[in-house]
Amino acid sequence: MIDIQDVVRKQIALYRANDIRAERERRAGRGKEGKLSYGPYLLISREKGAGGSAVGQLAGKRLSWQVFDKDIVDAIAEKAQVRRELIESLDERDRATIQDAIVELLHPQPIGMPGYLANLHEVLLTLGHQGDVVIVGRGAQYVLPSQFGLRVRMVAPVEVRVQRIATREKLSLKAAQVVVEKSDRNRARLARRQFGQNAGDPLNQDVTINTAEVTVEAATEVVVSALQQKLEIRPKGRGQK
Repeated sequence: MIDIQDVVRKQIALYRANDIRAERERRAGRGKEGKLSYGPYLLISREKGAGGSAVGQLAGKRLSWQVFDKDIVDAIAEKAQVRRELIESLDERDRATIQDAIVELLHPQPIGMPGYLANLHEVLLTLGHQGDVVIVGRGAQYVLPSQFGLRVRMVAPVEVRVQRIATREKLSLKAAQVVVEKSDRNRARLARRQFGQNAGDPLNQDVTINTAEVTVEAATEVVVSALQQKLEIRPKGRGQK
């Protein structure tokens, strides 16, 4: 089981190290929108069974960036103590700027679940501000400024995804199809209700990869190459060329 507090503390340590380094040199891909600096980051959205999580993990290793999937982001958003520790790594001015951004992002939409969307936005904005992160899922591409990161969508034909889920979760094809179709509906509904967006809109992405045609390793190479082209990011982890 993942220790969420340990993940957050590692990210805080990385952020502080980068903050010190930024005094000497500008981080590639980093920039400012309004009063807050952002990036660099990789934002991955995906259809269930399309391999987005696997690509996110491999890209994180190549880049030496922390990876936050939807479960980790949710856990941080829901655990007040852990979220507070993450937010308090920022200075007071940046905290205030993030709070202003949350109000602007949510207005005039009702929060719905008590405080959850505000907490989710707070976590995403904080991670985006700290930079050097891979965020898989949770609508990060709708919250964070696109110019300081790469937005990738992982897709595959439904029959391919059903077969993968059946194999991975040891389900019948019929049961796996139910799982995939339910996930597709839920993700489309969340994008529409929480962010007012169409999950399948290609204009919300920089790169879309059909993983029925490429391996996880090949898809990761595409992602890293696109980061190099868009943000001049160079991989630092194992497998660097």
